[in-house]
Amino acid sequence: MELQKLLEEHNYDTVGNFLELYQHFKNSKMRSAIEFFHKYTPKITSEHHTCVGLALELRHRLQQFKKSYPNIESHLCIVSCEENIDSVDGYTALRDTFDTMPSTLEKEHCLMCLKFEIKGRSGVLLCDPGYHVARVVTVMTDKAYPHTSWFTQSEENNIHKEYCYSFCTVKSTFVQWDERTTKNDKQEGFTGIIYVERPYLTAVDVTERRNLIYPFRSLLSRDQKGHLIAGVYFKIKLKNDEFTVFYQDMGKQRVKMNFSSLLQTEINEDMLKKLTIANDQMRLQKGKLLSTLQQCGELLKDEHYLKETLAIENLISVMSENN
Repeated sequence: MELQKLLEEHNYDTVGNFLELYQHFKNSKMRSAIEFFHKYTPKITSEHHTCVGLALELRHRLQQFKKSYPNIESHLCIVSCEENIDSVDGYTALRDTFDTMPSTLEKEHCLMCLKFEIKGRSGVLLCDPGYHVARVVTVMTDKAYPHTSWFTQSEENNIHKEYCYSFCTVKSTFVQWDERTTKNDKQEGFTGIIYVERPYLTAVDVTERRNLIYPFRSLLSRDQKGHLIAGVYFKIKLKNDEFTVFYQDMGKQRVKMNFSSLLQTEINEDMLKKLTIANDQMRLQKGKLLSTLQQCGELLKDEHYLKETLAIENLISVMSENN
């Protein structure tokens, strides 16, 4: 229930930290965004929750159970996740080098974990509000009850998405996260790896920092089941002027708009009406969505800044591929 309440009460937001980084850069008077990025300390606020903020917020909320379960705090932790792994065996083999040499890993995602034992049988509970997962996933080493097997994560517009979590057969210090998406009878797969042996102590400095320059931004509201209600999303690239807004109005409506249209003296009434509907369904203050998108539009006109942040993104991608 706490996980589902969190999904409903907090939007998933990678737009807020994107704008905040830019504002701090402009205020710093530094000329190099790359140099500033190295020195910048990411902020976690109650308004701007990426997977890091959501996992930390959930862990904080679960402190209320300390009266009934005094030791719960020592079992709850944030764990790291590497997305879209090419080779599970190759990645898990890196565990042997963790304590002796640095590894160039992205660690682009994190979630909350609780370790437990049932009569000598070990397992973990995983909570992933960052990926809109509305259930607490149980992963048992022996895959017996109460192990959570494949489950439907979302189903919309003929796109059926399923998740499954299981301990890696080679190293039980990792949980393998498999995703399969079926669209028009064609199936695609995705595999991520979650490191559950130790708590992830650098989620803000690594994962949140990585997220700051990721070339896809979104601001999304969810219901208690993790279904997307309303939101906006767009890609970060040079000469891009387009974003997508979606909301509920006799079914899900999805509309493409241009940032430049929101920077005009007079804005199209129909656009304003649609943004107002989305704003309300995202539970934002009146006019907040419009002002946020206008700030994004101004940022995307700064080509020098974009070139530098895209260069950082490219460097991170190359480093992780070479690892």
